Amino acid sequence: TWGKTRDYWGLTNMCFLKALGMHEKPTKHHNKRVVSGLPCRRPSDKESSNRWSKVPPPSKKLTNMFDLGDIVQEETADKEGELFCFALMLPGSYEQDLLAMQFKISTNIFACDKHAVYSSKSVELAEGLKTRIVDSDLKCHKGGEFGTALNTEIFMAVWKQVIEDDIYNTCSWTVKADPDCVFLAPRLLHILKRMPETGEGVYLNNCRMGMHGPLEVFSRNAVRSWGKGAKRCFQHFYKLCSGPCLWGEDMFVDQCLSKVLKLTRKNVYTLLTEDHCDPPKGWDDCRNRSSVAFHPFKTLHEYEFCLANAEPNKFKDMEARAIKDKNIFLAEQKAKDKTKVLSPNGSKKEDSCRVDDNTDYQTQKGLFAMEGIISLKICRNKCNDDSRCGAWTWGKTRDTWSLTNMCFLKVVHGDESIIKIHDSKVVSGLPCRRSKEAESSRPKKGDEPSSALMNNFELIGENLPEPMLPDLPLGLLYCFSLMIPGSYEQALLAWQYAHRTNLFACDASTVYSNKSVEVADGLVTHVVNNSLHCEKGGEFGTVLNTDIFMAVWRRVIMDSIFAKYSWTVKVDPDSVFVAHRLRDSLTKFNESRSGVYLNNCKMGLHGPLEVLSRKAIVAWGKGSQKCFSHFYKLCSGPCLWGEDMFIDQCLGRVLKVKRVLMNNLLTEEHCDPPEDWDTCEDKSSIAFHPFKKLATYSQCLNTTTDGRKDADKFADNNETG
Repeated sequence: TWGKTRDYWGLTNMCFLKALGMHEKPTKHHNKRVVSGLPCRRPSDKESSNRWSKVPPPSKKLTNMFDLGDIVQEETADKEGELFCFALMLPGSYEQDLLAMQFKISTNIFACDKHAVYSSKSVELAEGLKTRIVDSDLKCHKGGEFGTALNTEIFMAVWKQVIEDDIYNTCSWTVKADPDCVFLAPRLLHILKRMPETGEGVYLNNCRMGMHGPLEVFSRNAVRSWGKGAKRCFQHFYKLCSGPCLWGEDMFVDQCLSKVLKLTRKNVYTLLTEDHCDPPKGWDDCRNRSSVAFHPFKTLHEYEFCLANAEPNKFKDMEARAIKDKNIFLAEQKAKDKTKVLSPNGSKKEDSCRVDDNTDYQTQKGLFAMEGIISLKICRNKCNDDSRCGAWTWGKTRDTWSLTNMCFLKVVHGDESIIKIHDSKVVSGLPCRRSKEAESSRPKKGDEPSSALMNNFELIGENLPEPMLPDLPLGLLYCFSLMIPGSYEQALLAWQYAHRTNLFACDASTVYSNKSVEVADGLVTHVVNNSLHCEKGGEFGTVLNTDIFMAVWRRVIMDSIFAKYSWTVKVDPDSVFVAHRLRDSLTKFNESRSGVYLNNCKMGLHGPLEVLSRKAIVAWGKGSQKCFSHFYKLCSGPCLWGEDMFIDQCLGRVLKVKRVLMNNLLTEEHCDPPEDWDTCEDKSSIAFHPFKKLATYSQCLNTTTDGRKDADKFADNNETG
């Protein structure tokens, strides 16, 4: 589907490529802003009419990479310790110095009962410590849905050696720890005392977003199950992803153990504090006594400072040592800066059509990766066709997980120098464009969005004065919803209105839509100027609904009902929202100078329930254009975000509105809920989402409120717009 309309957020000049299941047919919807079609392939492409024929079965070599079952040995009767810990090291890198230091002071994996360091070659790290060799060159690319290191192939080689060595079989638990992870083994042992073994095994999840690789913890039986079942998982996900899934090792292991092999997965969020798992402010001082590990700390002095703060009694002289190592590090950096030579890009003009064989181009930012690209010419053409692409790399090697027939498109900013790394498995190059196109191929910092696009984000304009904010007591709620006419939302809202629940249990409420609809007797929608059509896309595959909700927010601010109330709540029709719980919780919050808004998920604000104070809405209305301009430059064009992410980034990052995390605000399927969350038995949760059918919606509401009508206490005061 291609967005042919002009100046439309998240749609203009956007190309949406979509997967079709084997027996699936696309559903067609009329939308005058787009044009759609099926792939138009020539017979000479040697593809049959069955689109699945282009996904061949995995090769024997690729399948064998995951076949570990034959090397899993019988369970050892006598255990020789609690913890076996191992790390993978890139020889000659910063990891080598870190591990040597850790070995000397018996920390990280060297505080375990047994330990091993694996690498691609035999290296003597210190007297008495040599690496064990794995059959891998330890090279991988970044890509996939999350832009992560596609290191599954590397770690399959490591796991093969771990299982073959069989040291894990002599200990109760196995830990994979990164060299730059400040891992405190005694704290882990304290947690593991409460973790009984099961027949299939147990493993620990260290992040609400899914298991992260810097610290992975498995029981003995879990390692055995993983070894026996890895091939089964590979075959399962190969079919699911129509080829190799573009995941890192941590995600593959997590999905394999939990989804396919059905092992017991224990959430232990104190296991790892790291920068990629929404850590609290100041997390990197490492003073949190409950955290088992902190990550990443890649230099000696950074690692030592963290260790000194985490265990001040055990490592008394570590801070002085860290200061000394920091001075050495700064002196080395200064010397490198003096000898730095001018980059090739700065000294002569690059031949944009030249191809560098056996070379990987590394840039500061990747664009995206595509699979099934069968030649370097096709990969280069993909880069040519995308104006944001400044360089490309194609995986020419055969039977390499997440690299074979992969095309990696990359952004090159302004005067950025491309780093060229020798890699015999790939070929790289620049987009081969005509001179006029080449001049405009790189995003420019000075590029500005059109006035039409800017106007979409103007909420408080010259003809709309800033709303007056009278002094009101806290806890008064104005709530609104957006409804697609004729959809399931209309029936839900009619039922909610009759039972005075959801937004109708607030002190005032409004339903918005793109046409005037009588939802129930006495309830008519307010009209917003938008078709309510949008696409999915972006980094997270979310609904690109920012344009829609900007039209809604413009109408909300123009109606100015919010100005009479302390708090405004945007709530989805399929959210089971218990208003009195929110009202009770809000009494402890004071309005701040620039306003307050509540974050409902550790992964960032999610749209089913958004809560903003009056001043936060005024700040949002006055500053939305500033945010759009800021992020337009940052993303080299419109950021492909949903409304919830845009407003969260805008309020928190640009407008500096106070952001308060409320963990019980929303329980929903996209925010790592606990098991059986959808029974709605949690009496502390303010909202549950989604419940699109009336039967399940009413059941959830009755369960969480014990049949009590949410509006009993407030129905007499409700003002419905």
